[in-house]
Amino acid sequence: MDLDLVIHVIEDNGYFGLFFWLWFGVFIIPVPNEVILMTVGLASAKGALNPMLAFLVTYMGISAAFTSSYLLGRIIGRRVLRLLKKKKRFGNSIETAMKLMEKYHAFSLSLSCFAPGIRYVLPMMYGFSRLPFKTFAIFAYSGAFVWVSIIFVLGYLFGDKMDIIMKYNKEAWLAIIGFAFITLVIFLRRRKIKNAIVPEEVVLQERQHK
Repeated sequence: MDLDLVIHVIEDNGYFGLFFWLWFGVFIIPVPNEVILMTVGLASAKGALNPMLAFLVTYMGISAAFTSSYLLGRIIGRRVLRLLKKKKRFGNSIETAMKLMEKYHAFSLSLSCFAPGIRYVLPMMYGFSRLPFKTFAIFAYSGAFVWVSIIFVLGYLFGDKMDIIMKYNKEAWLAIIGFAFITLVIFLRRRKIKNAIVPEEVVLQERQHK
């Protein structure tokens, strides 16, 4: 991904153009999402973009793409999945997505963000399965936030060494997925413990009032 291309998009269309580019471009541009996000991070490091605004626009664009995939699955999912299954590449992605759904349920939406090839297939399948939008939003948007944060920071700090990062892409992603998985598990466990403690406090307060 050429750094000049990102700057050109911003100069011609502003951050609004970057948002739409990330929203629809991920379905059209035959470039790994990681390369696009790292390039935006690199452009921010070079001073071509405002880092905070660039990150926000990037996250919103990717989230919009996930949402579009979910809604597409909810509206015409059966037809789309039938069409994709005919193509070998997408057929394998659908099979992998189904295994993730069976094993991790809604949590697989967060994990899929780190898996090229299924990150947009899985939301579509959950849309087709009529997963409530609230549940979709919680897991998809939180996973997207962690994923975009990691890739954006990598691009910001090491974007000029992108060739080396892509060379060891597999090893790097195994480490990133492991770190993200542990972080999300800790977050969910703390939230569960907190929710369990709050009712106990309410009971104690009620007893004191009596």
